[in-house]
Amino acid sequence: MARNAKIDRLTDEQRAVMVKEYLAGVTCKALTERFGCGKETLRRYIKSAVPPGQYRHGSAPVITDALLKQAIALSNDGMVRKEIAERLGVNLKTLDSALVRRRASIAKRSCRPRRETIPIIVDGLKRGLSKGEIAKQLGVAEITINNYYKDAMKHLRDAKQPEASKPKAVNLADLSQDERNAIASNAIWRGLERWRGAHR
Repeated sequence: MARNAKIDRLTDEQRAVMVKEYLAGVTCKALTERFGCGKETLRRYIKSAVPPGQYRHGSAPVITDALLKQAIALSNDGMVRKEIAERLGVNLKTLDSALVRRRASIAKRSCRPRRETIPIIVDGLKRGLSKGEIAKQLGVAEITINNYYKDAMKHLRDAKQPEASKPKAVNLADLSQDERNAIASNAIWRGLERWRGAHR
């Protein structure tokens, strides 16, 4: 097939395959090289052949129908838009643009506050859960767990450290006379040492 063959020289089956692969995420550049069509000719054909809102401009990251379906499912499970974008490997703007083009929508939820997230991660670590399991429990991407992991481990270490023992209160009534005299003598000597230090 000649390098600059026109779209109309392709068979109906070839054109159908071209559109199908484009919708699956194959770029126009790759299709141009495979089918030997001129780049602009192929772009014009693809733009007219794909369903409304599914033509991608330039080299923008691909969000196929399957990925969009996954995004909606993750939203229904409670994941926020930013974390959905992280899970799909695209930026938030790309996700929002895909939703607008497909006339779809997902719930706009606010992120869980940090003060609420870290205790949940700590609890998961105590139970021996992996990062992936904790992420699934929270309904977030694993990369989100990584953002809190250092602080969660610090909380976990602090919780394991024993509390410093507090001095036991002494009831003078329970002490013998010799013990009372010893305490009084120590107090006098400590007072004298402080007085000497202040007047040197």
